[in-house]
Amino acid sequence: MKRLFYTVLGVLTLAACSGEDPVYWFDPAATGTSAGSNIPYYPDKPSDKGDTPVDPSDGFTPAGYHLVWSDEFESQVKLYSNWSFEQGGTGWGNNELQYYCDGGIYEPTGQQTASVSDGTLKIRAYKVTPSYASDNCEYISARMNTKEGWVHGYIEMRARLPKTMGCWSAFWMLPTDGPSYVRDESRTGAEIDIMEYVPGDAPNNVYFSAHSYNATGEAGRDTGYVDPVTGIKYSYSDHIRISDPGEWHCYGMEWTHEYIRAYCDGVEYFYAPNPVPNTVDTATWPFDQKMYIKLNLAIGGTWGGTPAPGLNGETYEIDWVRVYQK
Repeated sequence: MKRLFYTVLGVLTLAACSGEDPVYWFDPAATGTSAGSNIPYYPDKPSDKGDTPVDPSDGFTPAGYHLVWSDEFESQVKLYSNWSFEQGGTGWGNNELQYYCDGGIYEPTGQQTASVSDGTLKIRAYKVTPSYASDNCEYISARMNTKEGWVHGYIEMRARLPKTMGCWSAFWMLPTDGPSYVRDESRTGAEIDIMEYVPGDAPNNVYFSAHSYNATGEAGRDTGYVDPVTGIKYSYSDHIRISDPGEWHCYGMEWTHEYIRAYCDGVEYFYAPNPVPNTVDTATWPFDQKMYIKLNLAIGGTWGGTPAPGLNGETYEIDWVRVYQK
């Protein structure tokens, strides 16, 4: 499951993330990089220098990048050294229903909402009796932040996602020093949602979004990202349809000054060019600042919807998170 380093050349036969080739459907009404058909598409697996097949469980790193940080989730001790935890049940700006537990542990019961075992991180959501300890929330979960931040790179995670109605899994980034809201009056706010999955909205859709003050509708503009050469406008958000998000898949983003691209199992499905290259215009392109990674499992809310009656113990399982740079 973890990264394999080979010291001798050989012919390797490697299995896919889920045991079979991933299958995708593209929305025929989509534009830009998502244009396609409803015919199932079986992507070719990327190659390493054109000769040796890549192990899909090992990710799909573009050429020219090298590993600068990772968490392979080998121990709880390392988890605490790499990540900090947020706490509270404030609704988190989206009317969410969960209370996030400090350290991934709910003190009244000892339930672990973030734990490492068998080489993976499990973020779990449980139903509890609302009380003062849970800020009167009916669910508990975890929201984690890396203690380090980066500017540009290839960011990737391998995970399998909970498919129960009401779950809202996320793998995303916010500025280390800047505002956390893109509608902030400073016009320097940024948010990159590398992966969001809301089965109650669309059970096969996984979303990517690059939020900026000008490009995102929530700030009242929705200009998108206009290619400075071709004049083509690209949306700040797009999705890919996956046959089973509950199986293992790799979610990645290539993040540069010139563009942002999103991938699922090496298949590109989102592209945003920098409309103002070689300039500083944070309202249009705020992505040249240091940002940190966030992992969380929300319940309900404005997008998550009404939780299934039996929602309890749902698991967002992560094999690894890696950061590469040139």
